[in-house]
Amino acid sequence: MRVKFEPGAVLKFRMGEEDFAYALMLETFPYIAFYGYQAVFVDGRPPATAPMFVTLVERGAYSTGRWGKPVTHVGRSNLPPIPRFFWQSPVNKFDIKIVEPGKRRFTASTDECEDLEPEAIWSAEHIESRIVDTYLGRPSAAFEAVRLKR
Repeated sequence: MRVKFEPGAVLKFRMGEEDFAYALMLETFPYIAFYGYQAVFVDGRPPATAPMFVTLVERGAYSTGRWGKPVTHVGRSNLPPIPRFFWQSPVNKFDIKIVEPGKRRFTASTDECEDLEPEAIWSAEHIESRIVDTYLGRPSAAFEAVRLKR
């Protein structure tokens, strides 16, 4: 089964024996919002609660059917906005940029980027481990590797 990126598509995928999570494809590839098992999608709308995180996702994470086929759809006019991200040079931690949707970049300080997600393309394995870590209330090794360096 091949799954294509389709804005508004919601995938429900297993996280271990009993838990699961949701992936909501946003307006533009490769942005996906991830919600926990308690999320409720009703009448073509996203959940009232904020996603656990929004990030860039490699196509292979969902296209092979690993996360199943869409279980519902959110109307395009109801999709959450794509947030801003930060980019930080791996060789100079003071070289930091805020990345806005559409790839506009501008220089920023670490304080301005404190609550932003890193601009990184995540694999299925890293996303799944981050969700499991969130469920267990522990730090995510995958996230710590790309966290803002001070």
